[in-house]
Amino acid sequence: MSSTTPPARFLEQARAALRGKHAIPARQVPRAAALLARQALEARGVEICCAHGAELRAATMRSRLVVLRKVAGDKAGDLAGVAWSGLSRSCHHHAYELSPTSGEVGYLIDNVAQLLPAAQDP
Repeated sequence: MSSTTPPARFLEQARAALRGKHAIPARQVPRAAALLARQALEARGVEICCAHGAELRAATMRSRLVVLRKVAGDKAGDLAGVAWSGLSRSCHHHAYELSPTSGEVGYLIDNVAQLLPAAQDP
């Protein structure tokens, strides 16, 4: 998958990982799914911002989230912010924290899915 992969494809692969459809060690599945979902969120954030005339491909995700809230509204901004924060935490390994559960990552994937156009929603 590349930087031009549609967000729906990333989410499809994240859900497939959670269902055990990929050869990923069981304890790494939630983190792998979170990484794919975060890629979907990043790609969708760029799409939404570009659709409103804000060319932010080189901007940080934090900056995109601020613009996304302004152009897409508070609900989309809240969904994206919660998903970004949760997925970012889930992607990083810390010896002093528990790994994310499949249920937690599934919830965050659902948040990202709500940002997709209805035609792309699985």
